[in-house]
Amino acid sequence: MLYPPLHQLQDKINSKYLIATTAAKRAREIQANPDALLLDGYTSEKTVGRALEEIAASKVVPNVDLKNY
Repeated sequence: MLYPPLHQLQDKINSKYLIATTAAKRAREIQANPDALLLDGYTSEKTVGRALEEIAASKVVPNVDLKNY
């Protein structure tokens, strides 16, 4: 089972694609600098899970360039 649940993530970011790309980018940042964690405690051990938890907690938001829309 996915934690945090997808509906909780979609409350923060309405696009599944944008959730996936934002989580992947944040996971790479966590791997590169493990000391830069944004939450005090995590349920997940893996970087992608931690990135999803940060998105659910509104600590990470996607960088969207609105001029491309």
